[in-house]
Amino acid sequence: MQALAVSLSYLIYDLICCQFDKRVSIDNTIHHLVSIVGMAAGLVYRKSGSEMIAALFITEISSPFLHLRELLKELGYRDTDLNLAADISFAAIFSFARMVVGPYIAWLTLTADNPLIIKAMALGLQLVSAYWFYKIARMLSYKLTKRAASKNLVCADKGASAAK
Repeated sequence: MQALAVSLSYLIYDLICCQFDKRVSIDNTIHHLVSIVGMAAGLVYRKSGSEMIAALFITEISSPFLHLRELLKELGYRDTDLNLAADISFAAIFSFARMVVGPYIAWLTLTADNPLIIKAMALGLQLVSAYWFYKIARMLSYKLTKRAASKNLVCADKGASAAK
């Protein structure tokens, strides 16, 4: 339960910091609030500690790649092979963790003898993950389509140059 308390404290801190960001997003705020309420309920009821820690591990395993993507953009590597590799790595790890393992942990939480608030927060967090999965899939599809179109344009230009 101590790990849960530390994680809860961090999430409260992170929510406050996110509110000072230039682009406050409602989905990120909902993610934080659902997590905070769920963890607080787990601490109050002293239930689902192991499921919550497992969910924390699973939900945060893709964070290094998320932050790598942002760092590469800040450093000017937005449309590079390295950035694309970071995007693909992030999307793959996020998808497996949140859309394969996450539903299993949510199911364990929903079928266990837990208070309704804990079950609702497990379901809420899974819904937020599904929404982000949709957004990430669209982002990756856009980047891969854009890259393929760019490569086709370069190949067409080389072919036209060679014909002259």
